[in-house]
Amino acid sequence: MIGIVGGGLSGLCLKYFLKRPSEILEKELRVGGLCRTFRKDGFSYDIGGHILYSKDEAAARFWRLILGSNVARRRRNNKVLFKGRYVKYPFENDLGSLDARDAYECLVGYLKNTHPKPANFREWIYHTFGDGIAEKYLLPYNAKIWKFPLARMGVEWVERVPRPPVEDVVKSALGIPTEGYTHQLYFDYPKRGGIESLIAGLAKGQDGIETGFDVASIERQGREFIVAGEAGARRYRELVLTMPLDRAVRCLGRKAPASVVRAASGLGHSAVRIVLIGLKNASLLDKSAIYIPDGKILPHRVCFMGYFSPNNVPRGKSSLIAEVSTRRGHGLYRLSAASLTERVVKDLDRAGIIRKKDVAVTEVQDIEYGYVIYDRDYRRNVERVKSFFRSLGIRLLGRFGEFEYINMDEVIRRSASLAKELNRGR
Repeated sequence: MIGIVGGGLSGLCLKYFLKRPSEILEKELRVGGLCRTFRKDGFSYDIGGHILYSKDEAAARFWRLILGSNVARRRRNNKVLFKGRYVKYPFENDLGSLDARDAYECLVGYLKNTHPKPANFREWIYHTFGDGIAEKYLLPYNAKIWKFPLARMGVEWVERVPRPPVEDVVKSALGIPTEGYTHQLYFDYPKRGGIESLIAGLAKGQDGIETGFDVASIERQGREFIVAGEAGARRYRELVLTMPLDRAVRCLGRKAPASVVRAASGLGHSAVRIVLIGLKNASLLDKSAIYIPDGKILPHRVCFMGYFSPNNVPRGKSSLIAEVSTRRGHGLYRLSAASLTERVVKDLDRAGIIRKKDVAVTEVQDIEYGYVIYDRDYRRNVERVKSFFRSLGIRLLGRFGEFEYINMDEVIRRSASLAKELNRGR
């Protein structure tokens, strides 16, 4: 029997691909992890802007198979809110929408870029995009997301940030339309049920999924692993952890060397607070998302659930989810849900995105693990922890199981790859 700790996307995909007996132990009372959809007063909303797109056709075929007829293709219509005007996302592909001075400074900074080889993320932004694009958009926007000094972040993960061809930047500054990253131009999304429909499809008909099982300890005895919690203990011949890597180390107790415990405690992550705002009217149906670099506006991004699918909102109404990044110990982390909602509504009203008087429904969902922070010690710490789990014969999987900033399509790909490996081990 293969034990899988964690019933998010990675755990469910792994179980789906496995051809051997397996069991999922999930801490929450329902599976899904970050792929969760909530409902309030007829509004459905996800805990983040989860959409399905990929360069990997195999991943796309997989989610379309799982969703069946409950999937629709949508054209992405993301914007950046900059100085009161909407600029097509990504920012550098629509410089012609800026005023002449800003467009000039962005283009010249990009073309006459003399910044040296970067040693950290802040320097990488300057080195890749030049002064104008860096200072007007990327630096303030990333400061809002990470809540961590960009000069103390590494560059191991920067392939996640799209880099524009010089031709596209010049075209955009001259007002010549360019789409840039065409693999992101369209996305799939469930017609009904929100992103959690993908989870429901994966879990349908599968036995061996136990919810409400909060793992407290993990130990190896001979050729077996014993996974225990208040709900009891389970024995497995092979074990895969998709739970957050730092929590997994705590479950090992005294079996984990001090060096591994220190490395795990050094793994950083941000939290995300999601604020649903449902409106009495249909004014939020023309865009998929807005990125907001302005530090005076609390959310870094808002996503429009009615654009993802009209079935996410009641007829004649619309909604958005505002994403607010924070970290444990930060003031926003401790702010009450009511105070957070009040500030978000006020900021978005002032920005012209909504009108406060149109707000009908609000709700807050808090996500403890939102983004992996790649600080300067990240590579050393994560490798030390992973190496120890490898020595125990325990496999790791998923965004926080592997502690890597990966998208849903990469989670699917890695789950299929690990299942193939485990199936061969039969």
